Amino acid sequence: MKTKKLVLAIAIFGGMLFTVQATNIIDLDGQTTTQVDKRKLKPPPNG
Repeated sequence: MKTKKLVLAIAIFGGMLFTVQATNIIDLDGQTTTQVDKRKLKPPPNG
C-alpha cells in the first residue's frame, strides 16, 4: 500500500512539474500571439 501511494504521489508531482514547464515555454516574453496578420491573407482566386 505504501508503494502505491508513493507512485501516485510521484505521478502527481511529475504532472505538476510538466505543467509548469510547459507554461514557461509557452509564455516566453510574449512571443506567442493569437492574432492574425490580415495583410498576409489573400482571398482565393475566383474560378
